[in-house]
Amino acid sequence: MENNIEEKAITKGKWNIKNWDLSIFKKGLNFKSLKTKILLAFMTIIVLVIILATITVVTISKTNESTEDMVDTELALLMANDQLTISLSQRIAAARGYILFGDGLYKNLFNQYTEESHKYQEQVLALSDKPETQEVIDRSTDWEEMVVTEVFERYDNGDTTGAASYLRSSVEPYSNDLIKEFEKLANLRMDSINVHSKSVTDLGKRSLFLTFFISILVIVVGIAIALLTSNSIIKPINKVVERMKVMAYGDLSSEPLEVASEDETGQLSLAINQMQVMQKEVMEGMKMASEMLTNHSNDLTQSANEVKSGSEQVATTMQELATGSESQATTASNLAVVMDNFTKKVQTTNKSGEKIKNSSVGVLSMTNEGKQYMEDTSRQMAKIDEIVLDAVFKMATLDNQTQEINNLVVIIQKIADQTNLLALNAAIEAARAGEHGRGFAVVADEVRKLAEQVTVSIADITGFVEKIQTESKKVTDSLQSGYTEVVEGSSQIKQTGATFNKINSSVTKMAQDIKDISTNLESIQANSELMNSSIEEIASVSEESAAGIEETSAASQEITSSMEEVAGNSEQLADLAKGLADMVDEFKL
Repeated sequence: MENNIEEKAITKGKWNIKNWDLSIFKKGLNFKSLKTKILLAFMTIIVLVIILATITVVTISKTNESTEDMVDTELALLMANDQLTISLSQRIAAARGYILFGDGLYKNLFNQYTEESHKYQEQVLALSDKPETQEVIDRSTDWEEMVVTEVFERYDNGDTTGAASYLRSSVEPYSNDLIKEFEKLANLRMDSINVHSKSVTDLGKRSLFLTFFISILVIVVGIAIALLTSNSIIKPINKVVERMKVMAYGDLSSEPLEVASEDETGQLSLAINQMQVMQKEVMEGMKMASEMLTNHSNDLTQSANEVKSGSEQVATTMQELATGSESQATTASNLAVVMDNFTKKVQTTNKSGEKIKNSSVGVLSMTNEGKQYMEDTSRQMAKIDEIVLDAVFKMATLDNQTQEINNLVVIIQKIADQTNLLALNAAIEAARAGEHGRGFAVVADEVRKLAEQVTVSIADITGFVEKIQTESKKVTDSLQSGYTEVVEGSSQIKQTGATFNKINSSVTKMAQDIKDISTNLESIQANSELMNSSIEEIASVSEESAAGIEETSAASQEITSSMEEVAGNSEQLADLAKGLADMVDEFKL
């Protein structure tokens, strides 16, 4: 009867365990390793940070390229174009001076200005391959040949009137058209500079938006992943720790732990559930065995006392004593079989405890590995910190380049002021020359207008440069903000590392609790083996009593002594049964 009850309890426990195994597969696809879960979380953060750094570096590189192209090409073309315009005005003034005064100094000035003009023409052609640029340069060369071949040669040959007439009728209108062509080229350069400036501004705004957006995304995703990962590890382990504490105090009546994943924490929860079922079965078996042992020991003690008291009436009670001894031997044999089964169950439970202890050691190893991954991630965040800081330094370099542009604009302003002064001097000289200086006064007025236009262009360029500096400062501030966010992300990762340290401490304590339970099971196994030995001894004594009964008529004193020994052993067995019952009562089934 008792064996059937034990088999049903064991079968029931195994059925529940199978149900738990099936419930795991019904939960869907889960990670089967904490290592995979942790690696995926931190690889996601690292990929987002790498994307942020890449976008920042690419944006800064494009900004630098656009700025360098504007400085090295467009601004240089604008300055060279202005110099060609000034040189043309200077050569017109020198040609007029030579025709009016016949002084060879003006002709030398014309040749000097022509050489300078050739240098600027070469610079313009080297920087621009547009057809309109080549056309203006060719027209400038034609104008130069007109002055040399038509004006200077006529004057040198004595045709002063013809030279002056050709200068007024052909050279000066041609020069005015040429100045307008140079002004058109200057306007094209200004339009190109405006396009470059707008491109740099738009690029800075996009960079600011992308940097801010991805920085916020990295922070939100990092915090979410850290919380989800830590909760998915800490919650199951805390449940296991609480359950182990309850089991350590002997409470085996709790419901099985919910197994929500197939990783190491889920395997640990499943092992704890199996251990609880096995312990409960063992305790129920021990309780039944202790009750049986107590009843049988009481019966044995009573029988021994009756044999002792009736030893003087051996002749009349011999048959009863023989029957009682046989019954005692049978009972002791049955009890020995029960205790042997009980001992085997205790051994099985002890082995399960060893497996759980080994599993807890594996979980402890995984938490140590997760802690190492946290330290590696912290070092990776430090590298990203350096990348963002380097981007800040590059933006500072861009700000220095815009300052150099500002310095070039100041130089152009000085050239414009000098040109304006030259125009004023030319106007004074034209006034002195009277009627002959009227054409010279016209040229001086054109030079003055050109200087004013250059001043206006310089003001526009200064405005564009200030806009570039403003946008550069915004990008620098954005990078500084990104750098601050990266530092905050590093702090969050350090806090997650501290959480892993707490997990490590909890798993270490859980492993110690499992070890204590395994030690208790070993103690129970030793006691059950001692009880089994005592039962076998009782069975042996009962058999000896049965054999001695046949010779009772000749050895009644020997029977009395044997019964006293049986009574003592039965009392010892009763004490062991009571101790076993007390140990079982400590567990709440």
